[in-house]
Amino acid sequence: MRAWRFSRLMLALLLVLLAVVAATLLSTAYLGSRQALLERTQQDHAQYRRILEQVVATRFADIRRYSQSIAERAELVSALSENSPQRVDALLEGLLDDGQASHIDALVVERGDQRQRVVSAGLLVPSLPLEALSWTPAPLERWTTLNVRWRDDPYSLLRLILPIVEPSLGRVVGRLHTFVVLDDGFWLPHELQRLFGARAVALGVDGRPVDARLSAEVAVTPAALVDRDDPITFMSEGILHGYPLQIGDSDTYRAALLLPDDDFLALRDTYLGSLVYAALLVVAVGVGAMLLLRRLAARSLDDLVRYAEAVPESGTAKPFRGGRFQEFNRVGRAFETMLQRIRERDKYLEGIIQHTPDLIFVKDREERYRLVNDRYAWAVHGTPASLVDTSAADWLEGEQMTQAQATDRRLLEGGAPLQYHASLPTPDGTRHYLITKFPILDDRGEAYLIGGVATDVTDLRQTQEQLQLAQQVFAETAEAIIVLDARQRALLTNRAFVEMSGRSDAHATGVIRDFLLHHPELARALVDGRRWQGQCEFMTGEGERLPVLVSAASLPSEGECPRHMLLFSDISSLKVAEQRLERLAWYDSLTGLANRSLFMLRLDEALQGEASLSVLFIDLDRFKDINDRYGHPLGDELLRQVADRLRTCTQARDTVARFGGDGFAVLLQGVGQEAPAVAIAQRILDALSEPYELGVARCFSTASLGIALAPSQEASAETLIRYADQAMYEAKAQGRQRAMLFEPAIDERHQVRLRMEAGLHQALAAGDELFVCFQPRFDISGHRVVGAEALLRWQSPTRGLVPPSTFIPLAEHSGLIVELGRFVLGEACRQAATWAAAGCAIPVSVNLSPRQLHAADLIRDIHAAIRQAGLPPRMLELELTETHVMDNIDRVLPVLHQIRAMGVGLAIDDFGTGYSSLAYLKRLPVELLKIDRSFLADVPGDADDETLLAAIINMAHNLGFRVLAEGVETERQRRFLAERGCDELQGFLLGHPQSPEQLLATLRRVSGVSGSRI
Repeated sequence: MRAWRFSRLMLALLLVLLAVVAATLLSTAYLGSRQALLERTQQDHAQYRRILEQVVATRFADIRRYSQSIAERAELVSALSENSPQRVDALLEGLLDDGQASHIDALVVERGDQRQRVVSAGLLVPSLPLEALSWTPAPLERWTTLNVRWRDDPYSLLRLILPIVEPSLGRVVGRLHTFVVLDDGFWLPHELQRLFGARAVALGVDGRPVDARLSAEVAVTPAALVDRDDPITFMSEGILHGYPLQIGDSDTYRAALLLPDDDFLALRDTYLGSLVYAALLVVAVGVGAMLLLRRLAARSLDDLVRYAEAVPESGTAKPFRGGRFQEFNRVGRAFETMLQRIRERDKYLEGIIQHTPDLIFVKDREERYRLVNDRYAWAVHGTPASLVDTSAADWLEGEQMTQAQATDRRLLEGGAPLQYHASLPTPDGTRHYLITKFPILDDRGEAYLIGGVATDVTDLRQTQEQLQLAQQVFAETAEAIIVLDARQRALLTNRAFVEMSGRSDAHATGVIRDFLLHHPELARALVDGRRWQGQCEFMTGEGERLPVLVSAASLPSEGECPRHMLLFSDISSLKVAEQRLERLAWYDSLTGLANRSLFMLRLDEALQGEASLSVLFIDLDRFKDINDRYGHPLGDELLRQVADRLRTCTQARDTVARFGGDGFAVLLQGVGQEAPAVAIAQRILDALSEPYELGVARCFSTASLGIALAPSQEASAETLIRYADQAMYEAKAQGRQRAMLFEPAIDERHQVRLRMEAGLHQALAAGDELFVCFQPRFDISGHRVVGAEALLRWQSPTRGLVPPSTFIPLAEHSGLIVELGRFVLGEACRQAATWAAAGCAIPVSVNLSPRQLHAADLIRDIHAAIRQAGLPPRMLELELTETHVMDNIDRVLPVLHQIRAMGVGLAIDDFGTGYSSLAYLKRLPVELLKIDRSFLADVPGDADDETLLAAIINMAHNLGFRVLAEGVETERQRRFLAERGCDELQGFLLGHPQSPEQLLATLRRVSGVSGSRI
């Protein structure tokens, strides 16, 4: 079969080139014509802009002149001077009806704080708040913009402010605000449409259409007209001209004019028609050429296609049979050769890729897989067929994908292979791989594919980590370790063995052989291959015998040479710890005295053997004050000196113990009579009252002591301790620094206190046993109630009315005073609010105990009480004891400032009974000083008390405090206090503690009306 040259047929492609040339010529002609029309349009645009600016300037100049004439009218000046709003309205309405005011929408006349407006009948939105808008500041005699939203609709207004001046005096009597509303019906779009013959005119600001006029045939919206930045825009409806428009200092508006232009439309239609004809010609020639080309080359191409499609997936390709054209025959034979080479190479690669245990992948620069082997597909939970042509992001997640992308970038930037470690969650769990990536280059030497091989190093990595860990453990363990061979030669030692023996590794064999020589039982265990453990002595390099715990074991060995490991644990610290623990279990670590456990043990033994003995319980007086003043280190030193003095006051057979804190106990054996026990107790009290030298300070302390005798009080050890403890507290209650012998009456009183404390707990829980009374406070004349003090009372069902002097100290000692104070605070605030609601508002005062003052919840309790009662903070006053405040000024001062910041009043109670410092007193945020009742007992009559009272009152007034005298019981006392300038009084003279209802009646009786004045 004769073959033809395929290149001759390519001449037919000249037809296509002709078509391209024709299209190029048509396009050149069209672009030239269009450029000429565009230049003409730009000239028209500039001319229209000048006309637009002239029209706008003329119209607004007319408005300004007419507004100026209104502001200068004598009638308007006269009406404003006479403050006649009716004349102003009539005058402005008449002026707006003038034809010259046709472009003015509203006028507002401003005179001081008054605004009057007149709205043109043509204004579409007469309800606009023009008076409110006129308050907006703006420069005089300049047009400015006001953009407002009224009833959810935006509006844009132009405003001109002109002063109204009285000619004779030159005084400004008002201002004239001229408003032009640009929305809906603005005259400017109508005039521009008439002037330019535009199809559409729109005015906008900030992309929002303000006003527009559109012809019926225009389908574009006003927003589409103003929301463009180009000065000229060609549209299907015509040419859109956009102009910035600014009047005075107003915002910049955009005026859009849509003008007809048929020249562009005609040019476009002509060009499109020519292009259609040229396209039809090219299509016709192209179709003919394609049909001819296909007819000539169809068989040869079909032969090549069939040959390519018949290439088997495996095996050798068939020979190419040839065709009509030589070019196609050469391509077919080259294709055949190429397939043979590729098939041969594929066999090699396929065998390597599919049988290697490594993960192999190839992907392109877009992270899409081109090739993966079975192992890689398995590792990412897929198959080779499902991975090919998919993105790596579909199979790798989180950190794996981020690491893959980062290494791909490094590879493509550097061009050199790289390695890194990565982890993959495979079906067998997380595996660690060493991944090697390399670029695959195209014919130009550029990387177009990325290849990778991942080797599983999980087992190797674990083995390395275990070996490294084992090596670190062996080297750094605190126990000394040595490994021996069968001949007792050292094979391996760690750092601890070298430090323990004091010899280098080279001398380890000699050290261990010497050790085994002195411990033959261990040597025999090594020969027999048995495990062995026991305590031994190891000779250190300094010649010291070190107690050690030795563990020996034979190591498994693949050969016939056994190896042994010896582990030495230093137990010298354990030996010392055993001795220390034994001492700590029986002795106090601070003083070295016996502790409670040892004391109880010896007391039990003494009770079983001795015929007579005594137990003394000692507690230091006010030890907490010493700790607070000098600190805990000096407090500990004082306790050590107390222990030393107790030892000197007792015999060797006696036991002195520290029970904890500042409590001590002494067991006197052989002393069972009162007289010798009291004598020893007094000797102890005398010794403990001597000064204590604490290095940087010299302080004094005393003690209270309780004595319990046996067998006069037949009881157990715990009972004797309790008796002595009760006697000690009885000594403290009777003035401290004394010894008290236990008597049954003491135990009875103690039981009474316990029962009363339990009853107080029950009263708090029940809520119906505790109630609050109120004692009124009067002004110094005694005619007006100025306040009331809340006083807690307890009506016990078993004890009757319990005096406060009985249960308040008990509450202070047990800590119940905080809950009681919270109860009184709440009841007082609630009752004060009730009085105020009844028309008798007086402040109520509540006593704060020292424990309450230091409670963390005090501020929150005050807040809660006044909030729940609905009481103003100024109607609450809190009373503080003078002694506690002055002794703890630095601690309580921040709390007092917080209370005063709430608006709550503060008072100092029982003033004069403590030791107040004037420097401290003036720092307190208090308002009232309550003089203690003890100062009035002998007044009038006692000159010293009278002088002292007068001095206290003068001092308080000079410091800005009010003064209240407590315990006023006679009229002579009241008159004396009034003469000295005292402000208030409280006492049985004018009012006893009363129930809330009785006090309300007192308030109404004293005030003479339904409530008292404050």
